[in-house]
Amino acid sequence: MKRRLLQTLITTAVVSSLIVTPVLATPQDDADSFEQRKSQAEAQAEAQVESLEQQKSQAEAQADSVNNELVNLLVEYDALQKDMETQEGRIVEAENDLKDAEAKEKQQYEDMKLRIKYMYEEGDSSFFSTLVDAKSYADLVNKAEYIQKVHDYDRKMLNKYVETKNEVAELKDNLEEGQAEMQALSDEMVVQKGNLETTLTQMKSQIEDFDDQLVQAKEAAAEELRRIEEEQRAAEAAEAAAREQAEREQAAAEQQTPDNEGTEDAGQQDDPGITQPSDTSDDKAEDTQPSDDDKEDSKDDSSQDDKQDDDDKQEEDTGTKPGNSSLGQQIADMGCNYIGNKYVYGGNSLTNGIDCSGFVQQIHRKFGISTPRTSGALRSGGKSVSYADRMPGDVICYSGHVAIYIGNNKIVHASNSAPYPKGGIKISSPANYRTVLAVRRYW
Repeated sequence: MKRRLLQTLITTAVVSSLIVTPVLATPQDDADSFEQRKSQAEAQAEAQVESLEQQKSQAEAQADSVNNELVNLLVEYDALQKDMETQEGRIVEAENDLKDAEAKEKQQYEDMKLRIKYMYEEGDSSFFSTLVDAKSYADLVNKAEYIQKVHDYDRKMLNKYVETKNEVAELKDNLEEGQAEMQALSDEMVVQKGNLETTLTQMKSQIEDFDDQLVQAKEAAAEELRRIEEEQRAAEAAEAAAREQAEREQAAAEQQTPDNEGTEDAGQQDDPGITQPSDTSDDKAEDTQPSDDDKEDSKDDSSQDDKQDDDDKQEEDTGTKPGNSSLGQQIADMGCNYIGNKYVYGGNSLTNGIDCSGFVQQIHRKFGISTPRTSGALRSGGKSVSYADRMPGDVICYSGHVAIYIGNNKIVHASNSAPYPKGGIKISSPANYRTVLAVRRYW
């Protein structure tokens, strides 16, 4: 009897030792792994999108700059076309004046020849009789003086007509030379316009390219996130199936043990499917707080806006007379000191050769004032002044040309490559001999 009881106890102990609780992977570990992969994918996508958007912004800024340059060029081109039409009218007028002057010269010459022929070529008797018929010496002198006065008058009038004809001919030559220069500038502007339009088209195409890349990047990121979420759902389903299988196997094993042991083990078994929620309130609160960098950026943006508003306000204030107007007069006087020196395209020497924008820059530099080097940039810098409020020292801007205003509706400028006084550094009048695009003040 004792032997049978001992065998029963041994069998029970062996069966109990064979009941093994299955060890399953913690669901929280798998969830953390998927969340980590998802976060990494989102971070990579955000970085790629941010990089593309930054490149797009840079391309848009460049495109805006090129577009502004194109607009300015078109303004100069249109103004130049008007100036060329005006110049053409002046040339036609000069041609008509030249024809009139030549006709008057010719008529005066013919009249003088006729009088000379009458007095001298009709024979000595006629001239001699005029002298003999004089009633007195005084009468003789008067008649001789009269003949001399007629001769002097003819010569004087002839010289006057010849001089007028030469002046009109010179004016016509100057107008034609100026027209040729403007035509060359117009042709150059057409080339620049074509280049800018090509560049702008390429940049717009590049921006559209960035838009396509952004769409593709966002779609790829969304697809990657969908794939990760599907894998996570599949893993969760597999875990749920594994838990159910383990529970079934555990339940089957418990049925093979005594009731009291099975009940006690079941009471002590933790449910592997229950997970504790993680507290993310601190993270959320942390996310909603602006960083120091964001605050600093906001502050910088506000400062930039205030500064821009001040600049705009200063730009609009053009009707007041500056307190340092004497400096403007000094600039104008300094420019006049170099009258007669030659013009050289791209030159920077006030004595050995300089062009229009170089002349403005070098004159201002003598007073410690920095100005741009090109006529287009000079038209955009400094302070805007209305033409009615122009003062000596201001920069008068035309299409492809700049000058320094010196007062009395006159300018001093490096004109063109012709020898002085046709070209070189010279004074011209009126100041609006061509379309004035802007008046800028740098002092």
